Amino acid sequence: MGSMEKMAAFREAYAQTAAGLRPEKVSDRRLSELFDPDSFVCLDSKVVSRPFSDTFDRPPVEGDGVTVGYGTIAGRLVFAASQDPDVYGGSMGRAHSMKIVKAIDMAIDSNAPFIAMYSSGGARVEEGVLALEGLGAVLSALSEAKGVIPLLTAVLGPCPGGLAIAAAKSDFVFMIKRVSGLFANSPSLTVLNDPQSVSAEDIGTAEMHRKTGLASFISDSEADCFSKIRELLNYIPVISDEGACAYRAVVSGDDPNRSSDVLDKMAEESDIHPISAKAVFEEIADNRRVLFVANESGADMTVGIGKMDGLVVGFIGNETTRMSPMGVRKAARFVRFCDSFMIPIVTLTNSEGFEFGYKTETSAILEDAALLVEAFTSADVPRVAILAGKAIGTAYLCMNSKMIGADTVYAWPTAEVSILSADTAAHILYRDKIAGSEDPIAARAQLVNEYKDSIADAGIAASLGQVDEMISPSATRPRIISALDILLCAYPLAEA
Repeated sequence: MGSMEKMAAFREAYAQTAAGLRPEKVSDRRLSELFDPDSFVCLDSKVVSRPFSDTFDRPPVEGDGVTVGYGTIAGRLVFAASQDPDVYGGSMGRAHSMKIVKAIDMAIDSNAPFIAMYSSGGARVEEGVLALEGLGAVLSALSEAKGVIPLLTAVLGPCPGGLAIAAAKSDFVFMIKRVSGLFANSPSLTVLNDPQSVSAEDIGTAEMHRKTGLASFISDSEADCFSKIRELLNYIPVISDEGACAYRAVVSGDDPNRSSDVLDKMAEESDIHPISAKAVFEEIADNRRVLFVANESGADMTVGIGKMDGLVVGFIGNETTRMSPMGVRKAARFVRFCDSFMIPIVTLTNSEGFEFGYKTETSAILEDAALLVEAFTSADVPRVAILAGKAIGTAYLCMNSKMIGADTVYAWPTAEVSILSADTAAHILYRDKIAGSEDPIAARAQLVNEYKDSIADAGIAASLGQVDEMISPSATRPRIISALDILLCAYPLAEA
């Protein structure tokens, strides 16, 4: 074939494709729906698997069941790998896996996020140990990328075994109801070997990982999933050759000095209605918009990402006054993520301790709490704490207290800062006085209030230097923004 014929054949083969994507392929269609139009560039699209065994009559397929490459999302460079379930069930042979590794490595070199779209039956059986070699290379590449570039995974079908571990190594995992399957063992084998009454359809679902905390976001459809990915990328800072840096939008569209009577009312009614960290964060964020993560797992702890005067901020707060192992673990993971990508952290404390019960004591709560403390103390990002309600004992220490390095700590007038709750402390300190009174119930109530006013009042903590300033709840947003502006003087800012 001469040069003219070669050029004609090439034009005919690629006449219907945009940047190498083929809309009839599931993997390519998903990429075209997620990325900016005509922006995705394929890599290694001609790669095929190498023959290894005659056990299965599976001829090599161009691309080997995964589309990898790069493009833009809202103008931002992003690398991705999308598995094709129509090519041998998306099974992973060595060539398939090494394409994914190449995309991860290029993402690291380019300081760009990497998005994995998994839909696979697992390692390709006929390739034997070579398939495991490839899967191991993917896990190693992800380990190298963790904390260096943002890692996002969309589970768009089955995702078993080693590939499920790869998904779990991501910063954020996106799942779809009635579609995603993320599991360590085959659901059918799990049911066969587990005496509990559970069906195979319940194993590895988005609903199950809502409970395990692995699912960061759960969507109703692929379109909703892709929309959530694009929204999250809007909050993740761009990384330069010098590393991540604090990210400020040019225009926030919201007054940095905006006060909130809503917060004053929330504080005034906190004896009747518990303070909601989620509601506080939405009230102080730019345009009252916050993207909450793993919203329904570890529901005692709220974590989310938003902007304050255009600056991307990570929010962490107590939704209830008792912390669970899963909530503590969720918070620790999020602190690590914020620290990796230079996202300042704002916390809201309203906790008097950990959940009661044998289940909690036999869980990993102590290790989880230790990891949360370690995450905060090792974080090299600005940290601002708001004490809104109870800030009691060990729970307070773990929640970004001044004692473990918070840069700035503000307290609402409703804050109660103490080593023990007022009820418990009064019982210990004034037990004899209460027992000897004519009206023990009234005496106890009076002594509890005395303890709150004389020992646990946030003003006492402020006088001892553990609180930087007492503030009106309505002034929370401008005070945080002002504090962050001062704290960020030592850090470079990336303009959007």
